Amino acid sequence: MPERLKKLLVPLGVLVFAVVIARIMVSSRHTLEGAAAQLPLPSVQTTAVELGDVTPSIVAYGNVNARYQLELATEVTGRVVWAAPEFEPGHTVAAGQVLLRIDPLSYRLELAQARAALANAELQLADARALKRRALIVEGELVIEAARQRVTKAEQDLAYTEIRAPFNGVIDEQLVEYGQFIATGRTVARFLSTDTAEISLQVPASEVGFLDPLASASVTLSARIGAEQRHWQASLLRIESRVDQRTRVVPVVVEVTSPYDAGQHQHVLPLGLFVQAAIPGKPISGAVRLPASALQADNSVFVVVADALQRRQVNIAYREGNTAVIDAGLKAGDQVVVNRLEVMFEGMKVARSHG
Repeated sequence: MPERLKKLLVPLGVLVFAVVIARIMVSSRHTLEGAAAQLPLPSVQTTAVELGDVTPSIVAYGNVNARYQLELATEVTGRVVWAAPEFEPGHTVAAGQVLLRIDPLSYRLELAQARAALANAELQLADARALKRRALIVEGELVIEAARQRVTKAEQDLAYTEIRAPFNGVIDEQLVEYGQFIATGRTVARFLSTDTAEISLQVPASEVGFLDPLASASVTLSARIGAEQRHWQASLLRIESRVDQRTRVVPVVVEVTSPYDAGQHQHVLPLGLFVQAAIPGKPISGAVRLPASALQADNSVFVVVADALQRRQVNIAYREGNTAVIDAGLKAGDQVVVNRLEVMFEGMKVARSHG
């Protein structure tokens, strides 16, 4: 066999052998059975509807104010000769406590002169009665009455040289100093009462209807002081019968008794503090409270029925923070979806987990 032909047949034989082996391997391969790919159903979290009375909590804000605010003024003229250590802004004082003393010397003199005049008038009246002179008796009685009134006035002026706290309160502003000469009618301090504090809360007119004006509801006040959230208990005092023309809100006034008494409150409630108030409203019957995440943009919710979504239109009676009170559109036992999916539509198949 020629050498050239031999070189051509050897590669060709190798190729034929490889093809035969490949066909044998293909023919002996087991046929794989196909399996249908199934995507997992989207998971939703649900909560069961339990209808009943739901009490909404109306949240409002306001400043703590004194029930009585007084500009304390002097009723006599003179120099301030003494001031109490508590006569400074921010100090609390008790009713009747002396805050200032005005130089009483001239008023003591006036009182002594008035008493002397009264004694002289009484002596003259005694002489007239002894002489039985009727005209002098009548005149003497009138002089005595006038002298008694002057004594009363002098005693009152002397008492006014001590300026006292008219009620339990706190010095809001100090307007005179020790040694200063002041005239009658001069305001010496701005004084705030501390027996009762009032908070005027600004409640939207749409929410006032949830409040019961005849109920003495317990109102919870709260404020953050430093790193601590503090709470106080107040009571509903009145709902004013007017709407503020500028802000379109209704003032609702609550009160706190003895806000500075640590025996009644865990913490002192300082006047001027800005607080949040939670006022319990009238119960809404046949309602359920749901998280806001359950609500769709068109005021509807999705419920799960036979592992599929159904849309229900609902009525939102009241929105409260991250929740809403629903009073129509749902029935007891409905499984409401409380989480949101990227896509949600009527009839969509879902897997349910209870919340």
